[in-house]
Amino acid sequence: MFTEIKNYFAFKTYQSEVTTSTKGLDPWEKALFDSLVFVSITLLTYTTFATLPDQMLSAKFDDLNALHF
Repeated sequence: MFTEIKNYFAFKTYQSEVTTSTKGLDPWEKALFDSLVFVSITLLTYTTFATLPDQMLSAKFDDLNALHF
């Protein structure tokens, strides 16, 4: 059971390295690349959840005001 899980994660790690072309990088370069990807996704998620509700409310009220001349 544990061997199957270990092999699954090893395969997924290999698959992500081949997909992102980080297979030939040194370990510190892989860590830097992975941390940049993590920070980018985290900031994108935070910005989306922080600003999307305000934009949706703004768009809703703009549509309501456009109906009344």
